[in-house]
Amino acid sequence: MPIKEFDVQGQDVRLNVLEIGSPEGLPVVCIHGLRDSAHALTPIFEGAWQTPPYRVLLPELRGHGTSGPTSAYAMSNFILDVFDVLDQAGVNEVALFGHSLGGHIVTKLAAMWPERVRALIIVEGLGPPTRPQEGDERLEVQAYRRMLEQRAQIRIPKPMPDLAEAARRLKRNNPRLDPAEAMRLAPHLTRNAPEGRGLIWAFDTRAASVFVGNSHRENQKFWRQVQAPTCIISGDLAYEYWGREMSAESYTGKFAEGELMSRIHQFKHQEHHEFDQSGHMVHYDEPERLGQTIKAFLEKHYV
Repeated sequence: MPIKEFDVQGQDVRLNVLEIGSPEGLPVVCIHGLRDSAHALTPIFEGAWQTPPYRVLLPELRGHGTSGPTSAYAMSNFILDVFDVLDQAGVNEVALFGHSLGGHIVTKLAAMWPERVRALIIVEGLGPPTRPQEGDERLEVQAYRRMLEQRAQIRIPKPMPDLAEAARRLKRNNPRLDPAEAMRLAPHLTRNAPEGRGLIWAFDTRAASVFVGNSHRENQKFWRQVQAPTCIISGDLAYEYWGREMSAESYTGKFAEGELMSRIHQFKHQEHHEFDQSGHMVHYDEPERLGQTIKAFLEKHYV
């Protein structure tokens, strides 16, 4: 599908939005994850998405891609950005899709404004699995402190020489990513380093502060308030990502027995799909299967 782009002015930042499909089609708004790109989601919507026609809007998160940077990265900021996209694109009722951080954003929006959301798709948006400090107040406070201290550090990224190196790093972190797709994504995930000395990743590291103080206890009260039919997609190999991302001693990144299903069952009207060949980045690992699953769900609950 051809990709169009337009800008939306948020409350404190300019947002870049990709648009594919028919302007008169059923609106689907898709939110990517932290340190990712809206361009990474476009392969999901290739193939037989012209019938019925959809209008797919893919905003780049604040601090990502060509959307503007800011000093405000609270969850409320991200949620209000989605509303700015909806309102300025003339969209009232919508189907929402979110991966990872995007899943947290769209789920909270669906819980608080159920009249606006007719269908919800969450891809790897219920994690991470329980971490060692959870449930121990002393350890939780210490973990909160460490996260704040890390966010306060000024990090000067080391430039990469070219797009080929960026694609190589993408492949190293996502070994199932097709090499051609890694090269396609590299220009969208990088920008010129200061003074033109190579390339750096095109996301603001401060955006990770959205998760400071986040807890599953807090998340679950939103999950229980979602009224829309919900498609939940999980990658069986996601533990690879969580184990690397959390880097806590003795933390495997795997859900305990029954833990994931307990979270899924917090949603009133849900269906669950396990992707056995996918890790956390399902859209990297099995984009065609992901697109087919989403399309079937929307045809059943949205068309």
